[in-house]
Amino acid sequence: TGLRIDQPDPKGGTTSTGGVARKAFSNDSKFIECVVSLVEIEFSGILSKLHTQLSAILRIVNSDRRINTEEFGNLCTNTYLLILDDFPWANVTPSLHKLLAHSEEILREMNSGYGLKCFSEEGSEACNKLIRRYRERLTRKTSFEDNVVDIFV
Repeated sequence: TGLRIDQPDPKGGTTSTGGVARKAFSNDSKFIECVVSLVEIEFSGILSKLHTQLSAILRIVNSDRRINTEEFGNLCTNTYLLILDDFPWANVTPSLHKLLAHSEEILREMNSGYGLKCFSEEGSEACNKLIRRYRERLTRKTSFEDNVVDIFV
C-alpha cells in the first residue's frame, strides 16, 4: 500500500500521522483492500462498510461546509453500533469514542452546524518546521534565551 504505519520515524516519533490516516481513508486507497485480504471472509464486507463510514465521518468533520447534523449523528451512531455489534472483542479508543459519540453535538452546539476545518492544527504544525529551521540557521546559539528571543522578538 506504500503506507508505513506505526513504525519508528527517523525524525523521532512514529509514522502514524494525520497524513498517513488521510491516505488510508482516501477514496483511491489500497489500504482497505489489503486489510480485507488479511481477514476471514465473513468480516470483509463489514470492514469495507466500516472503512466507508469512518471515511465519510472524517471528511465531514474536517470540512468547512454546513452539515445536516441530524443525519451526521445517525451516521455516527450507526457506525458506533456496527463496531460494538460486529466486533464485541474490540476496544473503542477514547479518540474514536469522542468522534463517534460527541462530534455531532460539537458541530451542532458549538460550531453552528459547520465542520471543524477552521480548528485544524495543520497550519500551526507546519509552522513548527519553519521555527525549527529558523532556530538552526538564523538565531544566536549563545544561550537558549538568546535563541528564543531571536525567533519571537
